[in-house]
Amino acid sequence: MTKNVLTELVYVLMKKDIQLSIVIRGVVFLFAWLILTNGDLLSWWIGLPAVMLTTMISIILLPPTHLVFLRVIWFVPLFFIYSFKGALDVAWRVFHPHLPISPSLIKYPLSLPPGVAQVLMTNLVSLVPGTLTAQLEHNVLTIHVLDIQNNFNTQLIEIEQHLEKIFALPQKTDDEVKNNATI
Repeated sequence: MTKNVLTELVYVLMKKDIQLSIVIRGVVFLFAWLILTNGDLLSWWIGLPAVMLTTMISIILLPPTHLVFLRVIWFVPLFFIYSFKGALDVAWRVFHPHLPISPSLIKYPLSLPPGVAQVLMTNLVSLVPGTLTAQLEHNVLTIHVLDIQNNFNTQLIEIEQHLEKIFALPQKTDDEVKNNATI
């Protein structure tokens, strides 16, 4: 490693939010090691360096993000509701005698910033009944839908707005929501 890279790494590690994240992740990884080794104290000569290395790698690969924990809790029921509705929708289509599908690919422009929020949105889109994320490229989701006649905009916008609240991102105005909804 060059001197500039090490200096930058030390500077980044000095920030308070990263320090808190290091402590939390380190404790989690320590407990994981403790569980994996059944509390064997002789394993710590390998465990401690492994935990330290794992913690640093996790900070580099997944930098700390700000989450509003209360919003995460409020999202859990919505997650289960969408999961249940999606399962019912697919089951209804499978058992319907005429198999009512009209598959298509649609594009949905994301307003979420690249990173964890976009990845989570990409995964959560599959909860909307009759949808499956096909691709994320240049802040645009390509979504496979079972029936192009359904209105997916409202549900996609609702999920995106919940994620904006969870990650404490600026809320969009009504005009921005309408512009984003064009698929």
